[in-house]
This record gives sequence, C-alpha cells and structure tokens, in this order.
Amino acid sequence: MSEKTGKTLTQLANELNVSRDKIIYRYKKLPEEDYFKENNTIYLLNSGIQKIVDDLGDDIKENQEEDNEETQINPSFDYLTEQLNRKDEQIDQLQKLVDQQQQLNAEDKKLIKELRQYTSLEAPKEEDTTEKDKSDETLRQKDEQLAQLQEQLQQTEAVQKEKEALENEVASLKQKNKKWYQFWK
Repeated sequence: MSEKTGKTLTQLANELNVSRDKIIYRYKKLPEEDYFKENNTIYLLNSGIQKIVDDLGDDIKENQEEDNEETQINPSFDYLTEQLNRKDEQIDQLQKLVDQQQQLNAEDKKLIKELRQYTSLEAPKEEDTTEKDKSDETLRQKDEQLAQLQEQLQQTEAVQKEKEALENEVASLKQKNKKWYQFWK
C-alpha cells in the first residue's frame, strides 16, 4: 500500500461479520475521499469505514446477537458432540464383538459338521472266517488260471519264433532259386 492506510472491502466484511455485498453497496455511496484504488484493489480509509459502520449499525448488532446465541448454545453443542463421539466408539466396539462372535459361530459349525462326518462313518465289520476262506480259495484259483495262461503265452511265443525262422529259411531258399533276370523284381 501507499502512504494511506486502510482496509479492503473483504477485510471489513469479515471483521464486521456481514456479507461482502453489503459492504460493496455502501462503498458505492461513499465520496472519493473516503477510499482509494491501488492495483485494482479498493482500500477504505478510516473515515469511509466509520461511515459504513454507522450505516450498518443494525445489521452489525443482529450479527453480534446471533454470535452471542451461538456461544451460549456452543457449550451444550460441545457436550452433545462429545456424547456422540463416545457412542460412536461404543458402536465400533460392539461391531467388533459381533464380528468375532460370527467368526466363532462359523468355526463351531465347521467343527460340528466334521464331527458328524466322523460319527457317520461306520467301523469296518469283521468278516466271517468262512467268507475269508472262500475269498482265499478264489484267489488260489485265479492264481492257477494265471499260471496256466502264462504257460500258454510262452508256448505261443515259442511257436511264433519257430514260424518266423521257417519263413526266413523259405525266403532265403527262394532267393537262391531265382534266375539272374528275376533279381530286380
């Protein structure tokens, strides 16, 4: 600012706790010697500020009364806010407890289900000795059949080898009996 000192319109509005529009409305009615402009900013001189304050007298008083009412209400508001914060903490704690209870219930249900599965399984019954003897006898019969089949397989393989050997001999004999002009066939 220059040598002159003053307040901007916004500063005055904040100080008096009124809207900036009310200050601008009254500023426009002021003579030029009560304000000055610098860098597109309007500064009010003390004389202009006094005129605006006198003009806004009733509005300023109303705002001060509202502020007083707010300060009177404020202690009870603070108390209620504190109470709400406590209730929020209690609700959070209860929510955590409910979550833990639900997790425990889920684990209990899982354990009960596993126990029911274990109890539903029946213990293996002891077989009668006659049934065991029968199964042993059938196993022996199957073993005998398997041994017979293995012998037959070995005999078949031996016959197959003899057959291949004979076929090789026949082929070699045919090779010997070929004429010279048949070798390209």
